[in-house]
Amino acid sequence: MPGTSLVPLERTVQVEPIHAWRTWTLAGSRDGAEVRLLPIAGTGKPWPAREPVRAACARRRHHRVPGADCTCGIHGTRGIDRLRRTRDPAVLGTVDLWGRVLEHAHGYRAAFGYPQRLALVCELCFWQWGIGRSRAPEVVVRRRGGHLIPLCEPHLELSRRYGYPVHRIVEAAGVERALLDASAVDVLRFPSAPSQSVV
Repeated sequence: MPGTSLVPLERTVQVEPIHAWRTWTLAGSRDGAEVRLLPIAGTGKPWPAREPVRAACARRRHHRVPGADCTCGIHGTRGIDRLRRTRDPAVLGTVDLWGRVLEHAHGYRAAFGYPQRLALVCELCFWQWGIGRSRAPEVVVRRRGGHLIPLCEPHLELSRRYGYPVHRIVEAAGVERALLDASAVDVLRFPSAPSQSVV
């Protein structure tokens, strides 16, 4: 995760999971019926469906994961606002982290993780205003390579106006149902956002 500090960390082995926040990118089929959570950074290997993800060191270092002198591990933050600037945040959610856990200035890195509650977010709303003022995505745009980008209607229109390639559009509600079913989790609820002008 960008901005992770490598100052001395508190090391613990967690039996009970730590609850944290994180974002993912999303990939899937042309109709949005099959989806996969992808990490924002790192290897880009999809999170396994309906089973915990186990951290590995992408640098192939020989150390316990997560390593105190490395950035490896399943990342999670203490709060949502720090996640606004992540790259392509299509899904926001809570995650349980356990096993070897290192605590740092902004959150945690752990040996194991599993999502608990997930929701699609309009990437542009979330980036601009955070979750409190974001509009719920109504559509999902599928880019080349299978990446799925959730957008609210005003940001979809803005994308079209400025020539962003919009090849295939599917309904966000169906993609979110597929996401929740694939991970066997509940939806993450947010307070409703006021109407926004996105000019």
